[in-house]
Amino acid sequence: MSDFDHTGDDIATGRRRQSPIAVSRHRTVERAGRLDRATMAIAPIVGVILAATAIFDDAWAWLPLGTVVISLTVIPRLVQRRGNPEAFELIGSLCVTIAMATAAGLTGGTSSPIVFLLPIGVVLNGLRAGRDSILICSGVTAAVFVFVSLLEEGAAIVGEPLPMIAIVAMQLGVTIASVALAEAEIGHRRASIVDPLTGLLNRHGLPDRFEELRRQALVSRAPITVVLFDLDHFKRLNDLHGHDIGDRLLREVADEIRTSLRRFDLVYRVGGEEFLILLPGMAEEEGEMVAEELRFAIEQLGLGTGYGITASFGVSGAAGGEIDFDWLYRQADQALYGAKRSGRDRVRTGRRPLALSQAAPQPTRS
Repeated sequence: MSDFDHTGDDIATGRRRQSPIAVSRHRTVERAGRLDRATMAIAPIVGVILAATAIFDDAWAWLPLGTVVISLTVIPRLVQRRGNPEAFELIGSLCVTIAMATAAGLTGGTSSPIVFLLPIGVVLNGLRAGRDSILICSGVTAAVFVFVSLLEEGAAIVGEPLPMIAIVAMQLGVTIASVALAEAEIGHRRASIVDPLTGLLNRHGLPDRFEELRRQALVSRAPITVVLFDLDHFKRLNDLHGHDIGDRLLREVADEIRTSLRRFDLVYRVGGEEFLILLPGMAEEEGEMVAEELRFAIEQLGLGTGYGITASFGVSGAAGGEIDFDWLYRQADQALYGAKRSGRDRVRTGRRPLALSQAAPQPTRS
């Protein structure tokens, strides 16, 4: 199922919702690609240790070696092609760590050479999907290793527990350090792609994300619609009531947009009071209806707050080989400009010719 096939409807409220945007699919795929290159650089070292253990000690070492090869071959392809890459990354990580921990327990337990590879697997595989993946992979690795080692060498471990305690402590230390690094990396990515005031996406990640959507649309032959809108007379509102009120209204508008769109629609704050929405799999006519729903919702919000805010919208859509961001943006911007000139608080589309007087005054985009 592609991204375009999900409805994301909230049955309880009857409204469409948008998922959290802290870690976008594009960022996950990008991070996975970099970690795949790091994994491939380390893989020969891991392979030599596993192969040597299998040849000179115990054939169980072939188990993690085969799992690593299969994981490096299959998982990256699934991550690139599927709409939920984090799930496939976690599955791949668990397969590798379980196989590694099982083989370590079966090839000598605390004296196995594979023991020293366990933290590497946790770091490389865990960082792919963030903190939760690290904790899950590390916990499963430690539990499987201790369980299998006790089955194989239970009496020896009970008689001399210090090596097992040291190995578990090493695993815990690596886990704590990896979680700290993962949270720092996620925080950096959040700051680079999320607008701090509204919690919406900012414009920095827009080109790459649109290109990803365009490629998906070429394969699925689905359309993409761009909705561009801004709040009417917003500068005047800031001048009259102060920026604190303006910021609060921007946050309320952002909340209204989030609850009114599908789970996989993308909303960007591209200017002070200007927003851009990407509607994958939606034709321009449908995008016009979505824009009208948003226009009405913002109008009602303005009435509820007592500040009378409204918004003007420009909509432009395309499908197949006609999908081009610059063209869609220009069409939507021209339509928005037409909505401003014809009275504001309305929706215009790129396909509809705008019968505008050339002598009409040139309004500001506020």
